[in-house]
Amino acid sequence: MFQTAKELETLFYTEAAFYKLQTHEKIHLCRSLASIRRTGTETVKPDALFVLLNPGKCLPVDGEETISLLTGEADNLPMLPATPDNTMYQLMRLMERMEWNYVQIINLTDLKTGKFEEYLECQKWMRVHCDNRHNIFSIDRYHELLDRVENAGVVIAGWGTKSQIISAAEEANTILWEIAEVKGLRFRQHPLYYHPFPWLQTKCVMWLDDMEEQLKRVGEVV
Repeated sequence: MFQTAKELETLFYTEAAFYKLQTHEKIHLCRSLASIRRTGTETVKPDALFVLLNPGKCLPVDGEETISLLTGEADNLPMLPATPDNTMYQLMRLMERMEWNYVQIINLTDLKTGKFEEYLECQKWMRVHCDNRHNIFSIDRYHELLDRVENAGVVIAGWGTKSQIISAAEEANTILWEIAEVKGLRFRQHPLYYHPFPWLQTKCVMWLDDMEEQLKRVGEVV
């Protein structure tokens, strides 16, 4: 079964923490955390923490004008009602299969970019100006990462398979494995993991099938 976005929106709602980050003369739109909850539930600890590449098209319901410049730490930002994107809908489908009520999403970078080339340009800009505030895997935000990982029932990597992200993926993978076991559908090139939403519906269903099988196999009592 492959539920539509309209069907999923009757079952789940999404929230996210947004901020704007000024680095030199540029201002970037960022998202430090996103969450998906089953409507009518009040689960405190997430069933899973997904670690993806960068925030997608999810934005505050009330619009970008509600987002302020970051002045403190990214882990103290309010969670705002947000519009889900295709990746979030895909995670909702997995939540239905696993009977989960609550998941969180973090990324290798908080910077929101529409295209992969823009992602690479933004990462280069931040390196040149020595600004790692957008990176939850930086030493200054380790306490925030630790809290996210330790509270989650399972950690699932899905940052994609592009070779240009290997350096960032290696850093994240190493840090994550020091805290918890990492699940996900591994690509042939370590440490890359298939993204939850590969666009084609047939491939989306394959990801769901394989991920469900892996998670339920892990949960079996031997």
